[in-house]
Amino acid sequence: MRRLELSQTIYLGDHEALTRLHTGHRIYVDTRDVSIASHLMLEGYWEPWVERILIPAIKPGMRFVDVGAHFGYYTLLGAEMVGARGHVYSFEANPLIFQKLIKSVAVNGFDDRVSLFNVAVHDASSPMEILFRHDASGGGWTDVATGARPAVHEVLPVQGEALDTLLADVPQVDVIKIDVEGAEQKVLAGAKNLIARSRNLTMILEFDTRRISKEPPQDYLQNFLTQGFSIAIVEPAGLVEKLSPAECLARLNGSVNYLMLTR
Repeated sequence: MRRLELSQTIYLGDHEALTRLHTGHRIYVDTRDVSIASHLMLEGYWEPWVERILIPAIKPGMRFVDVGAHFGYYTLLGAEMVGARGHVYSFEANPLIFQKLIKSVAVNGFDDRVSLFNVAVHDASSPMEILFRHDASGGGWTDVATGARPAVHEVLPVQGEALDTLLADVPQVDVIKIDVEGAEQKVLAGAKNLIARSRNLTMILEFDTRRISKEPPQDYLQNFLTQGFSIAIVEPAGLVEKLSPAECLARLNGSVNYLMLTR
């Protein structure tokens, strides 16, 4: 009951609403979205088990990278945590959702500590497309401009760019969150230099063995250990920590979940 008492949503017209998170931050959403937007408008929460792990890792003065920011849930919470001395780099490929992200950052007064990028973070600079559905906009995925165009999806052009290019002048970052519907491997490939110079780095990323290409999933995970990271799985009950690649794959058993990588 307490959550419902705190919730407040104002419909603005044209499928847009302004609602309030459990933290008190304001966020703009697309009311056609029945997944993320519905939870935000009713409860002010999204993926609370991920938030319980990610947000405590972000400290005042840190640099936080949010890849796949969507409406800006983690961008806003991260901006609060880094404070005036820190910075957030927020990336959203969908140009329609990006407009909501811009307003969400502005209405909370975070323009001075958040840099926004309307690009598809990838492994190189390339014209791409984002395919999405308005009722499930958090599940958008990117494809090359000549790729297949399913009739049930909206298709919009977007520019693909690598983090090593976009953040070339950033000395190091402290926390990276990556949730890009299967393109995580490409994001990491385009961020090798940034990751290498960010020695005390925590990464939380979605992991789906079905979307790992060109290498076995165990080799993909082993590469994190080679770079000095430890592997944990973010589960609703908490972290399952210090897993070997084989243990991680066995516990996931083909399911999609978030990994937490720390060094």
